[in-house]
Amino acid sequence: MRRFIGHLFWLLLIFPGFSSAQENLPDSLRFTIKKDYRPVARDANKILLQPEVKHDTANLKEVKYTVIPKSKEVGYEAEPLKAAQLSNEPLAKLYNGFAKVGFGNYTMPFFEAGYGSLRSKKYQAGFFARYHASFAKLNKKRNFGFTDAGIRGYGKYFLKDHVLAGAVEYDVDENYYYGWDIADVNSRNIGAVSDDSLHQVFHHVGLNIDLTALHEKKLNLLDQASLAYGYTRGNFQEQEHYAALSAGVGFKIKKEKMFIRTAFDYWNLSQPSLTINNLVWGIQPEFRARRERWAIDLGVDFSLDVNDTTTKVLFFPILKFHYFLVKDMLRFYVGAKGGVTRNGLRTISQINPFFDTDQTLSNSWERLNVYGGFKGTIIRGLGFDLSVAEIITGQQMFFVNDTSQGLGNRFLTEYHDIRVTQIKGALSYQLKDKLTIGAEADYRFFVMPTDSIKPWHEAPFRFTFFGNYNLKDKLIFKASITAFGPRLARDFTTDSLGTVLMTPVTLKGYADASIGVEYRYRKWIGAFVDFRNIAALRYDIWKQYPSQRFSFIAGLNFSF
Repeated sequence: MRRFIGHLFWLLLIFPGFSSAQENLPDSLRFTIKKDYRPVARDANKILLQPEVKHDTANLKEVKYTVIPKSKEVGYEAEPLKAAQLSNEPLAKLYNGFAKVGFGNYTMPFFEAGYGSLRSKKYQAGFFARYHASFAKLNKKRNFGFTDAGIRGYGKYFLKDHVLAGAVEYDVDENYYYGWDIADVNSRNIGAVSDDSLHQVFHHVGLNIDLTALHEKKLNLLDQASLAYGYTRGNFQEQEHYAALSAGVGFKIKKEKMFIRTAFDYWNLSQPSLTINNLVWGIQPEFRARRERWAIDLGVDFSLDVNDTTTKVLFFPILKFHYFLVKDMLRFYVGAKGGVTRNGLRTISQINPFFDTDQTLSNSWERLNVYGGFKGTIIRGLGFDLSVAEIITGQQMFFVNDTSQGLGNRFLTEYHDIRVTQIKGALSYQLKDKLTIGAEADYRFFVMPTDSIKPWHEAPFRFTFFGNYNLKDKLIFKASITAFGPRLARDFTTDSLGTVLMTPVTLKGYADASIGVEYRYRKWIGAFVDFRNIAALRYDIWKQYPSQRFSFIAGLNFSF
């Protein structure tokens, strides 16, 4: 542009007529020169042989990308719920009473009945009666039967912090001393054996009242109190009175609990040849602690065993401890205990009804019973218990045949200090209310005072099994097995010189298996049948006392 204006300026100087012509120009093209024009040449910017390049760097911002998900629109409309109407659901119907009536071989009547109160938050009461007998004869000459009958009434009343319970019972246990052989009587010139001398009947009456605290709510100072009385009479002018009184208190030591209990037990045993009075008094302070994974009971039992001629001072430990190795599934436990065992008319008759009731009896003292083991659940419903124990007992009672009168059909009691190592295992399985199975086995190693003394009539190996199966609440199957290993019994032999020698004899082991079926035609009526000793084994319960072979009982049961 500047160049154009310069050229125009020189043309005006050359052509003077051009200025006059400027007057005819528009104002936008007119201009006035006020001084001389001196053109000046501008400095040229030279290009360097080595040009410099300037770099401009810029930090780019970090760009974050976010993907916005595109969700599909779903149309949903919730349907309004109908209002629920609350009502009392009906409970399963309960029956107050039941009865079972049956009959079997060996001229064996059977009867059971019970009646009790229904659901109540305040009390519970009822009674149970039984009658089971057999009128069979062995070899058609010896009474082989028995009678087991009784009735028991019970009641409970629920107080605010305690439960008051009471019971009264009457039992009849009839047996015959059939463990003798007519050939032995004739060969030994024993003489006639009267039926009265072979017939034994034990009558028992019992009463007890018990007050027990409910620990689930809170710890009460009065933890327990009880009163009991019992009377037992035999058929040979023997009778026993029993009275007991016990009480206990409980209190807290910080977060733990302390219990102190005391008990008085008194027996008066009158026999044709002697009368014995026995008092056992004990006091047991016990400390108890509970945690999530472990628990412990620790204490001591101080007892006095007093009879007409002697007084025995005894101390027994109280220890129970368990620890969960796997919570609620596997636990380890150890313990130690002991105590006085009364050997009297009532207790012995429940073990061996064929013992001689006119003899001197003595109590037994379990001085120390130390045990330990594992208990838990393998899978749901399947549990186990495995333990080992070391037991030291003073005056342990054993039964031996009394051969002083030739028959040997009555048993005398012997007392020995022994030590026993016991290995025990149990297994149980339960599938809801349909299937229940249980088995238990133990083996005992006896250490006796001398080699000539054996654990008479005690089997080292014992096994029990039971099972129940409920098929749709219509058919109920039952099975049980009781097995004992070989046992030793005391016997006497006469050598060639006429010397009488004590000789142990072995009683063979046995397994008594039983099965039963119950059919429920209706909820109120059904039928049952029980088969016992299905292998028809004739084994000796005690020496000279064979058992009944195969037997059965069939009958009906009712609910009302």
